[in-house]
Amino acid sequence: MISSRDVAKMAGVSQSTVSRVLNNPESVKPDTRNKVLRAIEELGYQPNLIARSLVTNSTRTIALISGTLSNGFFVETTNSIVDLATNRGYKTMVYFEGAMALRDIFDSIRGNKVDGILLSSIKLDDPMFEEIERSGIPYMLFNRRPRKGGNYVILDNFSAAEMITHHLLELGHRRIAYISGETNISTFFERKIGFEQVLREAGLSLQPDLFHVCDTSSSEVGKITLKLMHMSNPPTAILCATDAMAFSCMDAVLSMGLRIPEDVSLAGIDDISMASHHAIQLTSVGHHKFRIGEIAAENLIEMIEHGVESDRPRQIILQPELVIRKTTGRKR
Repeated sequence: MISSRDVAKMAGVSQSTVSRVLNNPESVKPDTRNKVLRAIEELGYQPNLIARSLVTNSTRTIALISGTLSNGFFVETTNSIVDLATNRGYKTMVYFEGAMALRDIFDSIRGNKVDGILLSSIKLDDPMFEEIERSGIPYMLFNRRPRKGGNYVILDNFSAAEMITHHLLELGHRRIAYISGETNISTFFERKIGFEQVLREAGLSLQPDLFHVCDTSSSEVGKITLKLMHMSNPPTAILCATDAMAFSCMDAVLSMGLRIPEDVSLAGIDDISMASHHAIQLTSVGHHKFRIGEIAAENLIEMIEHGVESDRPRQIILQPELVIRKTTGRKR
């Protein structure tokens, strides 16, 4: 059976250096670290993770509780988080919103003794938030936040909605429909507030027949879009609270034989990579580097390795940028 002593001998380093590469790779010089990693690979060394966790009180495992993969935003953040964690020497246990209740997921996480939690599925007044805080497990929220407190990385959702709404008004649109997810989630709540604020400043009001809240599924967004476009006086522009919803809206509009933006302008929020696809070219607003997940993971790992500053919550708000593409045009 291959041991860490064999790895150390082949790499020409001490056993303690092998241990540091396995437990704290950032503390080892790159050249030395690469020698050890090559020796591990060549020898097929499998460290005893259970024994190591008992000694270090660490499993080098983080739990990621993500939103549904039907939303491209969470596909991209999940990929970026897992890649970053792997590069930093951490395994990632991934759970998805809806597959299990949040309480059941949290109970499973505690049972698996993870070092930290990344969480995107939290509501504004979610009772689970206080339980997560009391657990003492380092955590970072991303994309969503509770009403008060917490460690999180979010987009400035209020400003993002303001920015995209100003764009539509500048194009001459006044009948702007808005399709949102449930407003007990900070993302949707803040985007709705930003949208309403700009309308008020322009002397307009949020018309009930143009504002719709749904479960964000493709079928529901499609039904709402068809209802809007069959109105006797349909909207000239539709703003969706996420890009994923905007894609569903686009599909419904095109299924009617209508043209975008000639018959109706369409915009989303998040600016995920699919928005820039040449066949889509969705006007959107988001954080241009799209690093919400990575920033959350980087901060969580720092908290795990250097301790949590309980009196100073980590609250990071990323500033949005408007990206104008082909789905918005002047009102005709």
